[in-house]
Amino acid sequence: MTKELVFIPIARDELAAIDGSVLLTGRAAHHVTPELLAALEYTAGQEEDAEYAALVLASVAALTRFGERLVLVADVDTSLIASGDDPENGACVLTRIAPEAMTCWFSEAPGVDASAAAIAVRGLDIDTAWGFDEVQELLHESDLLWNDVEEYRRGLR
Repeated sequence: MTKELVFIPIARDELAAIDGSVLLTGRAAHHVTPELLAALEYTAGQEEDAEYAALVLASVAALTRFGERLVLVADVDTSLIASGDDPENGACVLTRIAPEAMTCWFSEAPGVDASAAAIAVRGLDIDTAWGFDEVQELLHESDLLWNDVEEYRRGLR
């Protein structure tokens, strides 16, 4: 069984997938694809950089779909990953995501206001949203905050 990290853009109420009270199936997500590696000119040995790029792309997808950068990370069996419609941006579809596969999530740090960027890019694709000044400002000025799933399970959301 081969596993791979995937980055799943989610809505705030979908964080409950961590404890299994919300099921995530057939979900758009992002991961490292050969096309993403080529588009960003990554070479062998730059896997962590490529994973970070997939995370950032997933965060922009979350911003366009849900109005905030909220990304769930899971380590899933590759058999659960189907090709997406935008492989250059690491797009994929996960057939299902079990709570035990979820490792962490990323969110805005307290006090970060992403509303201007969210309003500007609502409903856009990643490449179009990427070109907006509001998105670039958010990406350059505000790193995402890492959160362990155990924090969620203990009620420290």
